[in-house]
Formats: sequence, C-alpha cells, structure tokens
Amino acid sequence: MRVAFISLGCAKALVDTEIMMGILKENGHSITPEIESADVVVVNTCSFIEDARKETEETIEEVLSLGKRIVIAGCYVNRYRKALNKRFPGIYSTVSTEEISKIEDAIHGMKPHYDGFYLQSHTTPRLISTPPSWAYLKISEGCSRGCAFCAIPKIRGFYRSRSIEDISIEAKRLEEGGRLEMDIISQDTTYFGNDRGKSEIIPLLEKILSNTKKSWIRLLYLYPSEEILKILPLFSEKRLLPYFDIPFQHANRDVLKSMGRPWDGRKYLELIEKIRDSVEDATIRTSLIVGFPTEGPAEFDELLNWVYKARIDRLGIFTYSREKGTKAYALGDPVGAEEKSRRAELIAQAQIEISKEKNRRMVGRELEVVVEGKLGGDISFARSSHFAPEVDGGIYIRGKTSLGEFAKIKINSSSIYDLEGEVL
Repeated sequence: MRVAFISLGCAKALVDTEIMMGILKENGHSITPEIESADVVVVNTCSFIEDARKETEETIEEVLSLGKRIVIAGCYVNRYRKALNKRFPGIYSTVSTEEISKIEDAIHGMKPHYDGFYLQSHTTPRLISTPPSWAYLKISEGCSRGCAFCAIPKIRGFYRSRSIEDISIEAKRLEEGGRLEMDIISQDTTYFGNDRGKSEIIPLLEKILSNTKKSWIRLLYLYPSEEILKILPLFSEKRLLPYFDIPFQHANRDVLKSMGRPWDGRKYLELIEKIRDSVEDATIRTSLIVGFPTEGPAEFDELLNWVYKARIDRLGIFTYSREKGTKAYALGDPVGAEEKSRRAELIAQAQIEISKEKNRRMVGRELEVVVEGKLGGDISFARSSHFAPEVDGGIYIRGKTSLGEFAKIKINSSSIYDLEGEVL
C-alpha cells in the first residue's frame, strides 16, 4: 500500500510521524511524498492552541476534498476523538499518540487497541525525515509541570522518561547512520528522570557523550530552574553545543505566578548572566506569551523592558490562546485579539534590533558548521552551534562543500536572522 504523511505541530510530533512511517515501511508498505498517488494519507495533527487546531482542521478538509482515504493521528485525536467522525464523516480511522505503534491496524480501517501510555525504545522502527546531517532524539513523553496555560498534560499524559541506556543506544545508532547533530527533545528536558525520583539529565548527557564520538549534541526545551546551573560544567565538552533553549514565557512576577511558572524577570536575568559567564559563546533562545489574562499594560511594559535588558539571541512570541481544561481557562480572555497582536509586534520589533546587532558581531568570525542543504551552484545552507534546526535562521555559504559534513567557514555579512560566509 502507498501511504503519504502530513506532519503538523512540534518536533516531538514529527518523531511520532517518523515512527509510524518506520513501522509501515518495515511491514512492506511504500511511503510516498505524493498525496495524489497515495492509497492512504495519514495526517499527524496538533491541537495545542487555536491556530494549530485551525491548521489541523483545514488540512483534514483539504485531504478529504481530494477523495483520499484518510487516517487522523496525534494530539487532535487525543483531545477530540469523540467529535472527529461527526465533524469529518469521511475519516477512515484514527490513531492517538498512545496508539502510534498500531498504525498498521489503522490504515486497514481497524480500531487500534489501546495498550496504555506509549514510550518508544531504540528498537522502535523509525524512518527519519530530517536532512541527513541531523535528527531529533526524543527522551520522554508527556509532562507533569501543570502550567496554567498548557493543555499538554491532558493531551499527552504525565511525564515518562526513557531509560538512559536505551537513549544512548539510539544516539550511537544515529551517529553511525551519519547524523552529525542530535537535538535532544522532550516536553521538559531538565525534568528527565524525575518521574523515577530524581533528575537524571547529567548522567544521560554523560552517557550519550561517552557512547558517541563526533556528533554535536543540542539540548532543547530546558525549563527555567536550578537544574540548568547544575549542567553548565558539562559544556566544557565542545560537542555539547552551548545553546540554551529556555521558555521563560514572561517577566512579571504576578503574571508568572498565575501562569504556574517559577521565579521572575530578575531571576531570569541572573540565570542568563550565569550561563553567559560560565559557557563560552552561549546562545540563548526563549519563547514568550503576550496577552495572558493577568497581563495588563504595566505587566506588558515590564516584559518589553525585560526583552531589552535580556538581549536574548533567539526569541519566539506567542499570543495567549485560551484552552478548555487548563487552569487558566477560568481567568477568561480579557485581552482582545487586536491588543495581543499589537503587543506581539512590539516585542518582535524590539527583538529585530537585538538580532541585527548580535548578527553584526558575528561578521569576521570563523565557525564550524554542519552543511544541511545544497542550494545550487556553489551555495549551501549550513548551521553553526548558534542556530537550531527548523526554528532559527542559518548560514548561507559560498564554496565547495559536501552535504551532511562539517565545514570551516568565515562569516562575511549578516542580516536580521541569517549570516553569509565562505568556506575556508
């Protein structure tokens, strides 16, 4: 059977898609990028916020309009399974995030058997869809934080850590398969192991580094906590990239408290300073939410001023989405859509100037990069430690390179989000 996949949402969902593709390929099916030629189309969905749900629903309607047999998988199924067939009567089958190992049943129209909370292992089939230079390494499922704005614990369940040995075996296999960078992902990477009684992020990183030889290791989704300070000494190992993805979400103490988040903007600035003092050439990425119900004009002004002070290297901005089933739902949604957009734009404009300045400082530097794509002629797209895949910009380089290999380059010019350079 020819099966096409459409993967929506986050990197963790993409790994789920890769697992489903791997299972089907192992069972003799053909995975095709062409929806028109497919016998079945699997749409792996997202339902995290309103915009994600709209994208999911529009995608389902589009595939149904093509007359294709469609299987709906992922977070949207977890959240709205009972209403799915009524909303989209042409659906062939559904697969929740806990049933992705049953995708073979689903493409034949059978209802998957629920076996409880799902957790992959190094033996799980997986057809990696990212460029040949890198891959995601998912270390857990679910989340146990309970942030007031977030529906993930209700969608994907409590936090479940894979074993250190299991993850390290997969990391070694990825490196042996040619991956020069592994991006460690989890709903909360610093929480790893706490479901077993204590944090195990340090022994995990030590094991991965000892079990691999040359691949870069990048940490994504670090919850702001003292745990980050504990791992800073590990960054003396240059293969552990000095990239810190820490979703601060806000700066005002009262807003953060109502979000169910720790600390305040002052403590966050102290954490940023300690990272930059301890780790050479550290890159810090964060995400912020504007328009939370307890964010008035004064609280927003504090957040905007914090952005200027923090001078974050990479910044993502989200407008608050009121979600049923979350603790914040009872707070209502008093900040209007237009005002949320205005606030987001003010943050974005502030960050543009910060990003321009930081990129200008990169001109003249010599960097090691991973070559990710060939763009024609002698132009390639690459990333250094300063750029995470999919969410950041990158470096456009001129000169002879090989796809999926390291290269030494010199930066010649910069723009808001990207750099340009030449091969040395």
